[in-house]
Amino acid sequence: MIQEQKNVPIIIKAEAELLSSVYSLVHRTIEEVYAKYYTYEAVRFFSELHSEENILKDILDGKVYAVTLEQEVIGTGTLDGDHIKRLFVLPKFQGQGIGTLIMDFFESEIIKGYGAAWVDSSLPAGKFYSDRGYAAKEYKEYKLENDKVLAYEIMCRNNFPIDPDEYNAPSQLVKREVELQGIDFDEMREKFPKRVYLLADSLYDTMLAKNIGTLIWHVGGDVYVMDHDNKVGFVKGEMCSPGIATQAEDLIAAGAKELIHVGFAGGRAGTRIGDVVITDGAFNDTAVAGLYGYNGEIVESSKTLTDSFCKEMEAKGIAYHRGCHWTTDAGYVETNWRIKYFEDKGALCVEMEGAGLFAAAAFRSCHAAGIYIISDSGVGDDWELGWGEKALETSVSKVIDAIADI
Repeated sequence: MIQEQKNVPIIIKAEAELLSSVYSLVHRTIEEVYAKYYTYEAVRFFSELHSEENILKDILDGKVYAVTLEQEVIGTGTLDGDHIKRLFVLPKFQGQGIGTLIMDFFESEIIKGYGAAWVDSSLPAGKFYSDRGYAAKEYKEYKLENDKVLAYEIMCRNNFPIDPDEYNAPSQLVKREVELQGIDFDEMREKFPKRVYLLADSLYDTMLAKNIGTLIWHVGGDVYVMDHDNKVGFVKGEMCSPGIATQAEDLIAAGAKELIHVGFAGGRAGTRIGDVVITDGAFNDTAVAGLYGYNGEIVESSKTLTDSFCKEMEAKGIAYHRGCHWTTDAGYVETNWRIKYFEDKGALCVEMEGAGLFAAAAFRSCHAAGIYIISDSGVGDDWELGWGEKALETSVSKVIDAIADI
């Protein structure tokens, strides 16, 4: 239960003596707010639904909570198992975080025993719930008098903030893995390269051919440490967002502080085969980022690392485009309309790992960046492959040389 503080709203479980205050709050809000959105018949329905009798029953069942400020009831909500009901805030206190206070408390209670939170959304509350991550699961209609219909949505949220400290399996698994190799975990974390490049297949082979690194660690793949700088290493990057997110978890647990993905990408509007893109973040078209709690449209790369990496590339004479790109889980199903959507958003290229890497790294407070070489472009019969073309080979050589010398 939230503890009382002076001049600060608090949540309390409503007792029977608060019936009048809760009832008055609910009906005042219905009269002032719902009338703007609903017909007379719908407003009357809500008023009858939230009768004194129904509210008292829920109070006696221990389901009703009230938000008080200086002994005034300014908000209320009813928690029935995994279902949030009768959420109302006095009009003059709306927009001041009272609804958020109630929802935060209710959701924290729900996830102790359930897998999702559910609400029946009224029209005034629809955007509020949507902004919190609730999605419509079912559309309902209820017949009212005078041939009127009340339409509403049943909405659900099944993803909630995650505390990385509670999900520390990677460090436990990596510790066990290196101990079986006869390596002290803490000592490894001190010696492990702080920057690791995750290289796509042929880029990894190109780097190996330079023979400038030594295979030292077997964590998250075979990690080579640069002979000229033991703070820098490279590894063959895993494919697709789930793979690279898991690999990132292992590398971070081992001691890496900066992860830079170096891969190939499909060109979009404004980029051609052989062009280089340094990304500010990925338009997320994957499942992984959401599972890490990143539900926005863009999963950003680390700005500080990206800025410094851009300067490093400039010092080596590498020309590049900078902006956001598109990460998809379905590399072979890039439909025309999805391509158009992300091109309109300004995506410079498309690949399959960035969003997963950036989400996992941000979750673990690790810096991550991405650099992509355009290897193909187009769609359908107009798809152009760049393998074997001079422009692609030149860019690969320049990028690998730059990384090898940094």
